Amino acid sequence: MPEHHAPAAPVRAFWSGTITFGLVSIPVDFYAAARARDTSMKMVDAQGHPLGRRYTSASDGKPLDDDEIVRGYETDSGKAVVITEAEFESAAPETSRDIDLLRFVPLQQVPPASFVRPYFLAPTQRAGKAYSLLAQTMERTGKAGIGRLVMRGHEYLVAIIAEHGALRAETLRYVDELRTPEAIGLPAPTRVTAAKVEEFTREIDRALEKRLDLHELEDRDAEALEQLARSKLKAHKDVVTLPETAEDEEPDEGGAQIIDLVQLLRNSLGGEVKATPGAAAKHARVSHADSGGELASMTREQLARLATDLGIAGRSKMDKGALVKAVQAARRRKAA
Repeated sequence: MPEHHAPAAPVRAFWSGTITFGLVSIPVDFYAAARARDTSMKMVDAQGHPLGRRYTSASDGKPLDDDEIVRGYETDSGKAVVITEAEFESAAPETSRDIDLLRFVPLQQVPPASFVRPYFLAPTQRAGKAYSLLAQTMERTGKAGIGRLVMRGHEYLVAIIAEHGALRAETLRYVDELRTPEAIGLPAPTRVTAAKVEEFTREIDRALEKRLDLHELEDRDAEALEQLARSKLKAHKDVVTLPETAEDEEPDEGGAQIIDLVQLLRNSLGGEVKATPGAAAKHARVSHADSGGELASMTREQLARLATDLGIAGRSKMDKGALVKAVQAARRRKAA
């Protein structure tokens, strides 16, 4: 079980891109602004052995190998159109590192329901002045930048928002992914008396706090689960020993370590030029390009990005071990 006061893990950027609009280009590093809860559950058998998962055919229950699995695009008629791996990858958006801002709009026009996942943006070594100028201008004018970016093989709609002198990005849902109040049958507003409004106003004022402290709003489910697990551990009840396995893969960007953006900005905007975490990771990949140990220490997401850069076909269906072998083989071919 994780300790509440364990030291924070080193923070590194998981993606880098360039904010572009008109003649302006501002390189930035992406950091996840949210993380998964510390409380996690693993699926194990009664002896504590981790469970595996395989795809099986619904017709006969036969387990399928990776090369027997293809994608099927389901149609309204109930049929499925088979899409091969090559076709799937050819339909993917063109790889780009640009965050192409298409327009600036009042922030109030961006519906909160469209927000999917938040990211902090930190300037790279030489972009501090332009970054600060953009952040301060957007914050002062109350504008949000709306654009597109291609990240990990997928195109996202994104809003760039300035807050407290810093920039953050919010990936957005497309309009056809949002429901309206009318779509769920929400009744039309009814007239209420001024006296009732005044009564509710007094009730709200009684519960009013001057500021929101999220630390007071604790996750009671997670606390109860952790307390239960600790009490059973202390009583040596239902405790099994997990076998030694390779280090778990990192979750996707939504589960990345939350960061101290102020410190990141201080490093990026200060007089001393420091290598960014993303640049350091890139340098490490180049310095140890042929190291199997270096590849084995990467997460599956990092290996998938390398596979994308190397043009490896079928990478989306590969597990971590297969990606390591494929990247090693591709590098050997490239070096030959």
